[in-house]
Amino acid sequence: MLLDRLEDYYLYFCKRKSGWCILFCIALFTGIGLIILSSASLSFIKSESYFFKQLSWCAFSAPSFLVGCFVDLKFLKKYSTQILFVLFVTLILVLIPGIGRMVNGSRRWITVGGNNVQVSELAKIGVIIWVAKYINNNCHNGQLTIEKFVMPLGITGIICALIFLEPDYGTAILIGSVAFTLLFLAGSKLRYMVITMALGLAGILLLIYFNPTRMRRITAFLDFEGNKLGGAYQLWQGILGFVSGGLFGRGLGEGRQQIMYLPEPHTDFIFPILSEEMGSIFSCALLVCYFLFFTSSMFAASNLKNKFSKFMSYGISLTISYQVVINIGVVTGLLPTKGMVLPFISYGGSSIVLLMLMIGLLLNALSSEIRSYDKDRDQYGISGVHNRHMRDLLEA
Repeated sequence: MLLDRLEDYYLYFCKRKSGWCILFCIALFTGIGLIILSSASLSFIKSESYFFKQLSWCAFSAPSFLVGCFVDLKFLKKYSTQILFVLFVTLILVLIPGIGRMVNGSRRWITVGGNNVQVSELAKIGVIIWVAKYINNNCHNGQLTIEKFVMPLGITGIICALIFLEPDYGTAILIGSVAFTLLFLAGSKLRYMVITMALGLAGILLLIYFNPTRMRRITAFLDFEGNKLGGAYQLWQGILGFVSGGLFGRGLGEGRQQIMYLPEPHTDFIFPILSEEMGSIFSCALLVCYFLFFTSSMFAASNLKNKFSKFMSYGISLTISYQVVINIGVVTGLLPTKGMVLPFISYGGSSIVLLMLMIGLLLNALSSEIRSYDKDRDQYGISGVHNRHMRDLLEA
């Protein structure tokens, strides 16, 4: 079994450029993240503790990546409901004082082996796997009926509600948006989508309105220059970082905003630090690489025949890409301030371990059909393979 999977990966990387593109982007993001963390750490805490912590987390994420690469996808599909239930129970435990650990007013972590584990991070992949299985089992003729559309939204809504209570609005909105997009790609009718979007937006606005902290963030976002010494202080300092860096940057370790000006420069607001030290041209090139990852992974996933593998791959690509959009939107003032790390670059143990697991699962899914495709090509020829795959899609 292991030798077969290794052969699948060998064939995949020999014959598909998408796999190399994905690996290149991930290695690039992780390397840049370590460099910027080293620079930022030396500036704002005068030591390299955050750099070495992140380096150790990267090493620890290697087994996570291998698990994703070699786990049996049929096993995940079979036990997806049980996995989601365990995450549901854990999300409840996080909210219980004495079990869940509170940091900066939010109860999002459980301490395991001396390390803080953010359960909502694990919920991302749990929801993706469950929704992918649901679509595989219930999406016939390229569309979902109203009953089958409401069911996954309800389950996802329960998970998101628990995450809202932590509170962690950003992760809840991210998970809900990914599930919603997967149902759209599965063929849900437009009127279902519009009604759901309207109800979801109204619910989020009500939650924000009755939460004074979130409401202050919204008002500060609407006039961040007028609130630059108050609720929009972090955003204002981030904007100054972009301006200070110019086109070519001030140089590694030469940034000023991270020296007691910009709070938490190693997590949510690491992109302004990167831009200040490396310059706007480098920052834009990095965003192009994120876009390259998104297009490569989505295009590769669209060619998969197996619905479960296809929609799980879609979900992974969308989760990482949406997270990038939210983080960049926040630090540039296009979205209200919300704690959302920049994938592979910001500091965070739970984040990097989960991201590497997701990349392993993505490559697992993309490489799983390479052997059957080659067998079909030998039997039917190039045009025959295309016709046979089209027939399989129509019959699905």
